[in-house]
Amino acid sequence: MKRIFPFFSVALLTFSVWGQNYVELTDNMVIPSDSWIKILGGEYTFGDDSQDGVIRIVGKENIILDGDSVTVHGTNFNGYMVYIENSQNVTIKNFDWVDHYYYAVRINSSHGITIEGNTFSFNKKDTTGVIDVWAGVGSALGGGVLLNHSWQCELLDNTMQQENDGIAMYDSHGIHIHHNTLNWNCGFGIRLNFTDTCYIHHNNCSHVNRETNPSDCAAILFIVSNENDVEYNDVTYSGDGIFLGQYQYSQIPNNNYFAYNECSFSPHNAIEATFADGNIFKHNICNYSHYGFWLGYSFNSLVDSNEVIGNEHSGIAIDRGFNNVITHNEISHNPTGIELWEGSPIPPYQNQESKDYVIDSNSMEGNTLAVSSKATEHLVARDNIFIKNRKGIYFSDYSDYDTITGNVFDHTTTYHFENRSTFDIYAVNNDFFYDDSLLIACKIYDYEDNSSYGHVLWQPCVPGEDPVYQTIPPQDLSEPPALWYAYPETCPSYGKWLATSIDWDYEIKQIGDASVHFVTGNGWNIAASYRPGSDSMASWHLTEMDSISVWYRSLNTTGYGFQYHSIILGNDCGGYFKYTASAASILNPTIGTWKHYTIPLAGNTQWSRSQSGDVSLDDINYIEINVDTWDFGFEFWIDGLKFTPFVTAIEKQNGSAEASLLKIYPNPVAGLATIECHLDKPQPVYLAIGDLQGDIVSVVANGQCCAGENRFAFDCSNLADGIYSCLIRAGDRVETKKLVVIK
Repeated sequence: MKRIFPFFSVALLTFSVWGQNYVELTDNMVIPSDSWIKILGGEYTFGDDSQDGVIRIVGKENIILDGDSVTVHGTNFNGYMVYIENSQNVTIKNFDWVDHYYYAVRINSSHGITIEGNTFSFNKKDTTGVIDVWAGVGSALGGGVLLNHSWQCELLDNTMQQENDGIAMYDSHGIHIHHNTLNWNCGFGIRLNFTDTCYIHHNNCSHVNRETNPSDCAAILFIVSNENDVEYNDVTYSGDGIFLGQYQYSQIPNNNYFAYNECSFSPHNAIEATFADGNIFKHNICNYSHYGFWLGYSFNSLVDSNEVIGNEHSGIAIDRGFNNVITHNEISHNPTGIELWEGSPIPPYQNQESKDYVIDSNSMEGNTLAVSSKATEHLVARDNIFIKNRKGIYFSDYSDYDTITGNVFDHTTTYHFENRSTFDIYAVNNDFFYDDSLLIACKIYDYEDNSSYGHVLWQPCVPGEDPVYQTIPPQDLSEPPALWYAYPETCPSYGKWLATSIDWDYEIKQIGDASVHFVTGNGWNIAASYRPGSDSMASWHLTEMDSISVWYRSLNTTGYGFQYHSIILGNDCGGYFKYTASAASILNPTIGTWKHYTIPLAGNTQWSRSQSGDVSLDDINYIEINVDTWDFGFEFWIDGLKFTPFVTAIEKQNGSAEASLLKIYPNPVAGLATIECHLDKPQPVYLAIGDLQGDIVSVVANGQCCAGENRFAFDCSNLADGIYSCLIRAGDRVETKKLVVIK
């Protein structure tokens, strides 16, 4: 809902006919009513220790003051270049440069004031210390323009940078602020204290930050300020993009409208609204911040059609909120997509409960946990699409009377629902993407797994398709068209401005066409997880496999190195094997170079294997590679990831009297070798190249082959000169042949 604001422009006023007067700027200049003053061009320096203004407009009306080609310097950051009080219909425009004042312009108890096309920069600035966001006008920080008890004013096309506040407003209303450049300040781009019905749009308020604590400052600040319309502003890279506080004034409805603002890359919160009632957030971009939305103790809020991607902690977080609607948002690649809970109470709100949520028609993809509901009652989640999240919805404490229906759960890694509350969850008529009741039940954690928790009542569900399984792992899991997701755990600190992303790297690679590459500013136990490159599910039988083979490469400039490393092989029912090794010995050597590792599936002294839950190597559904730097960013590459089979002494012999399965030519070979095998019937074939130590260096084929002649091409150009063995396993026959590589 957009509101219409009654703004007035000087251009619409009817003045008597009066001419422009050219005057030199003097100290304590008093401007009369009904005048059009053009300051003579030049550079001026005037202090204002008395804080009554170099130029004074008090009790006047119908004035145009033009500062084209004028530069004015203050002294000691005191006072004001222009002081306006009890005046109306005044325009200040075109000043080339005004600096070193407390504020360039101060406006008290006036209306119809227009500030247009000026540069008011490098006025009062403090880079350290704590900001009191609740301080009144007597403690204003200093900066470009200060309005107090003023109304129906317009500020447009100004530049106000490198100071505390760009524009500060106290106890004002009906202010129109648009198309200003207010970035690189260190308090607030625009500050509203008890200021209502403003229209703020198309301003650049980016990079508003402070050296001490980013949570002290914001691109746009609202303290008990209501009925404002805030659209199309750039508030990126600021301590908070937008911050709204209503503490102890929650009985006053906010009803602010925030739409189409770019709020990403905040080291604190892209948008924060606390103790607030009735705010609307639509079509904002809230990515790659510590939190996308922090709406603690807020209620009656609408969060609609926003983009919330890659934040370091949660996409949308609400502590003790109620009656909020979260709908039609894209919420992807966050540690937690939506986080609802009831934390330690803040007086006088200790009786406020977390309850009455509607989460409707959102798209949630690739989050470590899509929705977390702790001590939250009456949660309705309907018609959402959960796409390849590590975990779907988590319930704990006294989550009660929750309804989860009409949602699609597409290939969740672990649990669709994890109910660790004592209450039942009503979750019927959801689409789990496949028709396998045992598999669905396995992906639901509830009373059936631990009798101290409540049930998840999930039947009936929407019938899906029969599941399609990838039963044989690819010969290289780190090649397209595989899908990889990077699931970061919650990161507890501020200031990274970059969460976690994962993609293919076609330049930095060791084997094949590409490597898996992920980048994180988080660093807090990133889990890179493999999925088949289709709608199929992994269901691998690894009992005949001996080990995992993988290449790693990394960049880590923190000076601390890596802190933790593990590999997880898990199933659909929450069980997994974890292989843990010293990050110092495994990952630190990969900094700046490729290193190859072989991890025995049985574990060994270097790779300790632990087990959680009921799991066996006969049915493995996912593999994750966990890397951690305890909150320091890094880059990491994975390549040549595969499972290698056992190679027995018998398999290394050529003692079979049967006709040879294998033919290799040319042999010796410098480049491309052709390997042929003849089969009497269709059957699975495993074909691999090994070195003299018995290690597999490449899997050429691993899958079903047809009867008759089968031909494979193998590129030897990446192998060092030497003697290798070519191993084939077809049915119950095993054969090896020597392969000589020369260059």
